[in-house]
Amino acid sequence: MRGRVVFAVLAALGVCPVLAEGLTEANPGLLAVDSADDLVFHDVPRKRKVPYRVSFPAAGGPYPVIVFSHGFGGNKDAFAAVGRHWASHGYVVIHPSHADGQTRQSRAADTADQSALQRTRPGRLLQGLNDPERITDRVADIVLVIDCLDTLPEAVPALQGRVDAKRIGVGGHSFGAYTAMLIGGVTVDLGADEGRSFRDERVMCILPISGQGTGQQGLTGKSWAALALPMMTITGTRDRGAGGQGVDWKTEPYQLSPPGDKYLVVIDGANHFSFGGRLGARSAGVTDVVTVLSTHFWDAYLKHSKSSMQYLQSDRPAQESGGAYDFQRK
Repeated sequence: MRGRVVFAVLAALGVCPVLAEGLTEANPGLLAVDSADDLVFHDVPRKRKVPYRVSFPAAGGPYPVIVFSHGFGGNKDAFAAVGRHWASHGYVVIHPSHADGQTRQSRAADTADQSALQRTRPGRLLQGLNDPERITDRVADIVLVIDCLDTLPEAVPALQGRVDAKRIGVGGHSFGAYTAMLIGGVTVDLGADEGRSFRDERVMCILPISGQGTGQQGLTGKSWAALALPMMTITGTRDRGAGGQGVDWKTEPYQLSPPGDKYLVVIDGANHFSFGGRLGARSAGVTDVVTVLSTHFWDAYLKHSKSSMQYLQSDRPAQESGGAYDFQRK
């Protein structure tokens, strides 16, 4: 309890405390990482071009795939540091840009969604987040990425033999967390469609970071009832929804989902923009928690790592937190 209080005080002062020594895996993995940018997926039926970037190990493979969906107003450069971390641990990580993202490169890529949100009035933001066309378009972008996995080496020859298109996880931040939940099987009421599912059977697990609870974007108390996929939900004690909702609302995806391979991480002092790794020293410790626990999650469910599964199912995550975060499982 004392450690948690100290963390909260330091976070309020804008200081990032050092995490517990047990979180040594916050360091990059052993694999050298390559990346390719300024790439485009073509969706002919929708007449849509989806820009993307990809990070991947420079040798070996094939490796599982992680598709990461950015927040409202962000772009493919959001969470790039986190994506490179996952790649260094043996993943092909694809970051698409959705239509609501910025069309130009951001000077602070991982805070693109932050600046966009700050320029958008709450009412207008909620209107955009609740737009059924925008929602279905985002899901279609993720489906397009998955459809194109087998042809990735045509655009990036270095990926030849390195993409395992049968092991796929989807993560996302904010609006991207919502997108990941939909692709994983969380149902929503959109217009006249009640309990609509966007589930893609090719996806094996999901990682929503700063996701949404009930009463917004068609989410209801029944939305998570049939969620069978493994899910790790990450939020923070200072995280807020677009309507001003607090951390209790942010934990609803975990609370309302059925037991079985579900995990909740609540990071003390973390706000909506702390998770991606580009806010300097103030968010470095938060990003360490995200990278360590999420890598164990991907390893357990995309690589079937016994050691990572044992870690997640043990008391070690909580013991190693040093009061920096709360960890739950069911």
